[in-house]
Amino acid sequence: MGRNYSNKNLSSLELGNIEFYLNEGKGYSEIGRLLDRTEATIRQEVKKYSSYFGSQRKCSNCLNKNDCHKKYLCEKIIDKIRCSQCKYCTHAVKICPNYKVNIDCELLKKNHHVCNGCELYLKCNKVKIKYHAVTAIRMHEAVQRISRIDVKLDKFPTEFKDYIADRIKNGISPDVTLNTLPERFKMFKISTPTLYDWIDKGLLNCCNMDLRNKISRVRYGSNTLKRNTVKGHQLNGRSIENLSQEERDNRPLGIVEFDTVEGIKGGELLFTIMIPCFSLMLAFKIKHKTQDEIVKKLDMLERKLVRFFYILFKKAIPDNGVEFLDFEGLEKSIFKLLNKRLEVHYTHTYASFEKPHIENNHILLRWLVKKGYDITLLSADDILNIINRLNNYPRPKKGYKTPLQMLEESLGSEILQLLDLYHISIEELNMKDMRIKKQEIK
Repeated sequence: MGRNYSNKNLSSLELGNIEFYLNEGKGYSEIGRLLDRTEATIRQEVKKYSSYFGSQRKCSNCLNKNDCHKKYLCEKIIDKIRCSQCKYCTHAVKICPNYKVNIDCELLKKNHHVCNGCELYLKCNKVKIKYHAVTAIRMHEAVQRISRIDVKLDKFPTEFKDYIADRIKNGISPDVTLNTLPERFKMFKISTPTLYDWIDKGLLNCCNMDLRNKISRVRYGSNTLKRNTVKGHQLNGRSIENLSQEERDNRPLGIVEFDTVEGIKGGELLFTIMIPCFSLMLAFKIKHKTQDEIVKKLDMLERKLVRFFYILFKKAIPDNGVEFLDFEGLEKSIFKLLNKRLEVHYTHTYASFEKPHIENNHILLRWLVKKGYDITLLSADDILNIINRLNNYPRPKKGYKTPLQMLEESLGSEILQLLDLYHISIEELNMKDMRIKKQEIK
């Protein structure tokens, strides 16, 4: 008889058999063979739906009490909309699937992390963790009850739906919106695919046109000509290949990436600096695409940041643009006591993937400054406004922290003042309604 790899849930009879076999001292693999299920299925069932027995079974002793927003666990609910959170209920703790306490017992490792089948079960006075079939069935029903309630949009308050629609209209992605909810909305749990489904069906006061990554794109033909990937302008003898594998893969503190952003031909440009470890971008307007303009901006930064400059700018990775040719000017410090302020490591020609962090951040920058827009029209306040909005956008890969939060945690608030950076709350962040757009209309 072949293995049953179906996605069907375990039946009540199978849950009872799991408890019986665990009490007999059988392992997960043996139980899986007897029930024609995989070992992982049995292991996951026991791990997730085991319950605690003893005097410490209280919400105040749970390790997840601070992040708990469970609702509707109790079976005896009259009005589910007005129900308070389950951590204030004395009955919900008995069937909560996320309840967890510390148990210092070495025998749990030998008994598959549950007390079923333990010879000292009746003599032990500690808090016990046991797989009980009846309790597991009630926990399964509670999870299904929550999932059925959460997917129904009419069960959510209008204030919550309006908040989500407003964030999406302001250019915040659905994933970032759901993972940066304010405290008053954290009790409402929905998944990112569910939110996309609501937008597709027109259930919210927003549409797919408000989603930047859901627009149609022109499909271009592939270029079969092989480009010349020579070392380019590496006259100083250092390329990206001279960096260690750790520096190339993870970009630790001290590694920065340089690039320029062009508006119109012959107009002013933006000199952009990316600090990958914080996902932080800086931008400065330059009049011409020349080496002197880049060196002047670095001199200004070194003079302004002083000690912070040598922490952030140890090694720079520019491309082979003509504005970065003067490696001696880039490396030379304004202070006579220092021979070099940083090391320059050039990328290969036609290899923008070698500095992916700044290239990907330019996608966010183009949300606010479209291609073909004259950067000369931007004032210093406009550029500062753009940079602060970009650096206050939460990053999913950084645990939904903003670049400014990570920078302040690492180096303190003084550097924010030196760079004229400030925090913007997620409720006030707007990635669409900019003064630049109004200028463009004019």
